[in-house]
Amino acid sequence: MSSELSRDRPLSAAIINYNGRRYLENTVSALVARAPAVGEVLVVDSGSSDGSAELVERIFPEARLVSLEDNRGPGPARNAAIAEATYDRILLLDNDVALQPGCSEHLTQALDDYPGAVAAFAAMRYANATETVQFVAGEPHFLGTMRLLGADMPVTGISLDPFLVASAPTSCFLLDRSRLPDGCGFDEGFTFYLEDHEWCLRTVLKGMDLVAHPAAQCLHGEGTVGISVRETGEFTAVRVRQTILNRWQILLKLYQFRTLLRFAPTLLLFEAVQLAGAAKKGWLSHWCWAVSALIKGLPDLARRRRAFQRCRTRQDLDVLRGGPFPYNSTIVSGRVEEMGRKALDGLAALNWCLVGGPE
Repeated sequence: MSSELSRDRPLSAAIINYNGRRYLENTVSALVARAPAVGEVLVVDSGSSDGSAELVERIFPEARLVSLEDNRGPGPARNAAIAEATYDRILLLDNDVALQPGCSEHLTQALDDYPGAVAAFAAMRYANATETVQFVAGEPHFLGTMRLLGADMPVTGISLDPFLVASAPTSCFLLDRSRLPDGCGFDEGFTFYLEDHEWCLRTVLKGMDLVAHPAAQCLHGEGTVGISVRETGEFTAVRVRQTILNRWQILLKLYQFRTLLRFAPTLLLFEAVQLAGAAKKGWLSHWCWAVSALIKGLPDLARRRRAFQRCRTRQDLDVLRGGPFPYNSTIVSGRVEEMGRKALDGLAALNWCLVGGPE
């Protein structure tokens, strides 16, 4: 690395990659050009078969390649980056993320200004529609998933002030490893989807803080090759299966039993709506796969639940939020599905009101 990339407090930057050869040159170039405090660059490659590793070695030989044997999802890759990084401040990037000017500086300032925060998150803009915000951060919906904040807003319409959050997509974030207790990495029982939400929610329930800084911005490409809806144009089997399974895992691992009881009416209706929707869309085999995977993993999930519940410091209702369930708008089609959505949202609002959660 050239000396101009180092400062008194340099960062490690880690690009999480699987078959992202077509993204990497743009991602690495933007990183080097726009993150002057980066002291090292790691590319954590999860067994890519598209020549990603060879491309990195050719276009950026200074980068350190961390090769994993196979693709077990972004969680294990991020854990490898956290373990391998030289510096405690680690900028973690998906392979289709291009930093914009000032991004790393804003994230660094956010961690300096919030000493209780273990991570600071950047806002994403669409790479193919740069004036539109994909998301600023997220918040944990009580039904077990993440609602995006600032989604599809014009970039001129968002506040640029930093704020504390309880969830966020991990497309680009700056982690302070020195503030992260041992055993607080990503749960490798989550392969794809919602692994970032689980990590964020678990971190906050353990008493640590997360901060979003909308002035730190990136351009976000098409997503994970072969899986992302933006890249494939469809809901792939992997996405459907893992989203169903991992939402169940979040509920059973992180939620207090009294929370599950309080929201049982809405949770049960959601499962009925989800099953009916899966049958209508031809996804019943995916739903059955998720059930089978959950049953097989229950003993290990129970162990992970016990370990988490012993060290939590915040209550669920201090962190969870109500409101309409955050559907992907393209998944609801037809009158019956729209009626199911409205029924679920109505019961969710009533259930949330009766439980007495915060607005």
